[in-house]
Amino acid sequence: MFQINKNNQSKYVCLFASCLITKGENRALLSDTQRGTFELIPNDMVTFLEHAQHLSLHSIFTMYGDDNKDILESYLDFLLQDEYVFLTDEETKNHFSPLKKQWKSPHIIANAIIDISSYNTTAVYYNDIVQQLDTLRCQALQIRAYSVLTIDEITHLIASAKDTCIESVELYTTYSELLTPQVLNTLLFEYTKVATIIIHSAPYANDIEVVKGLSTIHFTEEVLVGEQCCGVVSKKYFNPNKDMFMESQFHNTCLNRKISVDKDGFIKNCPSMRNHYGHCSQHTLEEVIDNEKFKVLGNITKDQISVCKTCEFRHVCTDCRAYTEDPSDSYSKPLKCGYSPVTNEWEEWSDNPLKQTAIIHYELHQLIKA
Repeated sequence: MFQINKNNQSKYVCLFASCLITKGENRALLSDTQRGTFELIPNDMVTFLEHAQHLSLHSIFTMYGDDNKDILESYLDFLLQDEYVFLTDEETKNHFSPLKKQWKSPHIIANAIIDISSYNTTAVYYNDIVQQLDTLRCQALQIRAYSVLTIDEITHLIASAKDTCIESVELYTTYSELLTPQVLNTLLFEYTKVATIIIHSAPYANDIEVVKGLSTIHFTEEVLVGEQCCGVVSKKYFNPNKDMFMESQFHNTCLNRKISVDKDGFIKNCPSMRNHYGHCSQHTLEEVIDNEKFKVLGNITKDQISVCKTCEFRHVCTDCRAYTEDPSDSYSKPLKCGYSPVTNEWEEWSDNPLKQTAIIHYELHQLIKA
C-alpha cells in the first residue's frame, strides 16, 4: 500500500504518455493505448492527476488535507501498481511530454464495405471496385454477404485483394454445411490478408483461432439479413488504441475515410445510409470522395454529438450516423446505443420507449421482432 513519507513527498506523479483520459458526466475512462485496455476511474482521480502535473506530492497532500489522505494514497496505490503513472523528480518531470493530439493517415480511403445480396450481380463490378480501392490506398476491406456463398465465390472475393495494397480483409457470409472449419482454415492459410471470416446464421457459435493474433473464424447464431443489422454500439466493439483515440479527436470513428457499395451497387458513406452518390456502373469511387457532401459525416466527432459528448467511452467507441435517435439531426445520439452516461447503466436500446418513433422511421421494428 502506498504511503506518503519523507522519501517520496518531493516526488511528482507522471502519467505514462500512452495512458489517455476521457472525462465523462460523472466518471472517467483511463485508456492504456499501449496495452489496449481501459479502466473506469472517478472524476476526482482525474482532478488529482491534473494537480499532479504541477505540484509535488507534499503540496497535493497538504492542499487536500488529512481528511483525504487515505483516498489519495489509495489512488496512488492503484495507479502505481497498474503502471499508469510513475514518480519522478522535479528536475526530470518536464522531460516527459504528453502525446500530441494529432491524427494522420496515408490512406485516401482507410476502409471500405462491399455488400452482396447476389454474387452473380455483384461479380459484374466487384473486381473493378477492388482495383479502385487499391488506387485509393484502401487499408481494410469488409465484404458482407447476406446469402450463401460457394467456396469458389468466396475464393474469388478474397483473392481479388491479393495483389493490392489492401492489408486486411474481413468476410461475412451465411452458414452452409459446406463451409466447414477445415475448408475455411485452408483458405485463411492460402490468403493471408484475410483476418476474419464470420459465418452468420449458423446453428451454433464457435470461435477458431487459425493463426494466433492474425486470423480467426467465427461461427455465430446471429442472423444478418441486411445492412439494417449494422450500427449497434456495444462494449465488445470498444477499441482503446492510440490510432482510434486520436482519430476520434478530429473525425467520426465510423465514417472517416470510409466508402461503401451497397447490395444494389450504389456508392454511399455506409450501406445503411439512405443517401447515395451514384451507382458504381456510372461513377468512380474517386469522383464520389471528391464530393464535399460525401465528406461531411466523416468529420462529425463524438465531442459534437448529443449525449455522446458527455460519455466517458466516446473516444474508444465506434459511432453510427445511419441510425440516430432523431433522424432529422445528424448530431443526434446513435439509435442503437443503450448506454446512459448519466446513470452509467446499459439497457436494451430497442426497449426504450423514447426510441420507438425512430425505430419505425428506419423500418427496424420488423427486424427487432424477428
